[in-house]
Amino acid sequence: MKAWLVRIAALVVFGISFALPAVRLSGGGPGAEPIRGWTCAVFASLIGPKALVQSIGQGVRTEDVLIVISGLVNYLFLAIFVLSFWRRPVRTRLVAGALALLCLVATWAYFASSHTTPLVGHYLWIAGAVLILAPDLARLFSRRGAGAAADESAARAPAGR
Repeated sequence: MKAWLVRIAALVVFGISFALPAVRLSGGGPGAEPIRGWTCAVFASLIGPKALVQSIGQGVRTEDVLIVISGLVNYLFLAIFVLSFWRRPVRTRLVAGALALLCLVATWAYFASSHTTPLVGHYLWIAGAVLILAPDLARLFSRRGAGAAADESAARAPAGR
């Protein structure tokens, strides 16, 4: 499959995730309204950092730090997508992907500490973030596999021929 097609699919999945219910807060009870992905993104990208800055000197809450870190996934996703127009920055994309994975861990840590329930939009958000890296990861592992197979066949070849 073409890398650009996978990346466009990733962008579509990532975009759809913002329109769907992403989380349900624990304090709202069973009938609580879910929060859509775009609201989570705005909160994590804009309101979270503001709350973090305002809390300096008054005791920074762990939840505020985790929200800010989780909001970085959206910026990393966009950076990876923009960098995917060029073939050369593969390592940069993979490093950004590893950072995004760490940010996702922060998201799940926040969910656990705040008893927030992830919903379909959250899972699509993750799928889009992983899918954007799929072509680079496939290329990386196919090279390693091809290199290992070539080394193995060279080792089996009779010496002197």
